[in-house]
Amino acid sequence: MAGALSVFAFAPFDYTISVYVSLFALLFILDNKSAKHAAGYAFLWGLGFFVAGLHWIAVSILDFGGLPVPVAALLVVLLCAYLAIYPALCAYLLNRFTSHSALLRYFVAFPTIWLITDWLRGWIMTGFPWLQFGYSQMDTPLVSFAPILGVEGVTAAVCLITASLYYAYRERKLVLPALVITVIVISAVSLKGLQWTTPEAVKSIALVQGNTDQDEKWLPEKRAEILNQYLALSLDNTDADIIIWPESAIPALEFQVKNYLEYVAELMRETNTTLITGIINYQRVDNIDEYYNAVIVLGTPEQDANHSPVNDRYYKNKLLPIGEFVPFEDLLRPIAPLFNLPMSSFQRGGEEQLNLAASNVHIATAICYEIAFNQTLVNTVKADTGFILTVSNDAWFGTSIGPDQHLEIARMRAFEFQRPVLRSTNTGITAVYDAQGKEAGRIAQFKKAVLRVDVIPYQGTTPFNRFGNTPLLILALLLFTSVLGHYFFSKNTVDKNQLKSSV
Repeated sequence: MAGALSVFAFAPFDYTISVYVSLFALLFILDNKSAKHAAGYAFLWGLGFFVAGLHWIAVSILDFGGLPVPVAALLVVLLCAYLAIYPALCAYLLNRFTSHSALLRYFVAFPTIWLITDWLRGWIMTGFPWLQFGYSQMDTPLVSFAPILGVEGVTAAVCLITASLYYAYRERKLVLPALVITVIVISAVSLKGLQWTTPEAVKSIALVQGNTDQDEKWLPEKRAEILNQYLALSLDNTDADIIIWPESAIPALEFQVKNYLEYVAELMRETNTTLITGIINYQRVDNIDEYYNAVIVLGTPEQDANHSPVNDRYYKNKLLPIGEFVPFEDLLRPIAPLFNLPMSSFQRGGEEQLNLAASNVHIATAICYEIAFNQTLVNTVKADTGFILTVSNDAWFGTSIGPDQHLEIARMRAFEFQRPVLRSTNTGITAVYDAQGKEAGRIAQFKKAVLRVDVIPYQGTTPFNRFGNTPLLILALLLFTSVLGHYFFSKNTVDKNQLKSSV
């Protein structure tokens, strides 16, 4: 129950205080437990947290995976059980090496170890960095740490504040906790408004939300209707500088609609507009079929000699397990329809790809799930990148809280890189955030519409953009090493004293 409470700190609920209550309860539960028992309790806490926060994954398993409810529930619980290993590891290390010092335990070890294990969760086996605590703080002063330390730094601040509060409760000492929390809050407030990037000329953007039914999207008889619908919505907005369609908006392989794409590109050139759309690219290389989840530019992207190289297409790098690739596919695909979802055999694009170019603006791109990997964007957002574009299709998850969480994650990228984030989706939520993370407009879910927004591109680099999460991780590892050193030094001292007493 304590773990499940955390979910209310995230979208669409946004009760920020619940994450502090949940973490406080976890520290209370772990207090005076052996390392083994602490790991067990933290595992249960993590299971509650992730089941409450990720139960919406079952929607796609039930609606598109062809599995019965009990099996879908079991798969979600198994995923959440795996994710719960990381808070369990944190609790084990915390209680194994810091039971001798409350100061070290709460002001150094807990935020440090949580940061390391949370990072591991976002890295091992391609990673799943969903529901990091920093995402719950975007309407609090703590978000001011994001341009310097990323969402991980905001998460560490949450952990340190909670640990300070628990130390005050446990030890009945208020001065040090009050000082630590005051320093954190004053630092965050003083950073608010600090601008690392500079504005450029305003651009008019039109984001098209087609609201195509996922059950009908790939039916051949529906292709012409869907293509005409997107084109009709766009022709009414050719006075925009850039028109954006969502992930795989075109329900066909790229070569199958070559004439259509050429026709649209010519229309864009005639109106001096650039169109960006998601599409599925197919190639045959060395007798092997290769499919890529792609974004392409239609029109006439121009490259300024003074800017970094650009491209007219982007291939998704961070693929969604099961949904876009199947690990151990020879073993798993025969088991159930879940492992044979449409478009579940993609190849990866390169880790560092060139920016797209549209209307003389350079655009860093992330497709759907990729937007959760801020370190990947560190490699693609350059000093002359004007926007961050993320295209998605959350129709897989119906009316659940999943799309709200996804939008919340995209918003954090605006704070980290101090650039506008344009989010174009098939069924919603389509939205735009400016370089300060403020919402500039949105289209509600399951509505066919066009979002027109004037957006100011920004150029430059934030500290996080330049260094990523590397400095914070190095600091965390150094602090954890100091925790281990203190533990073994104290243990040796105790052993020596015991030996002297025996003698």
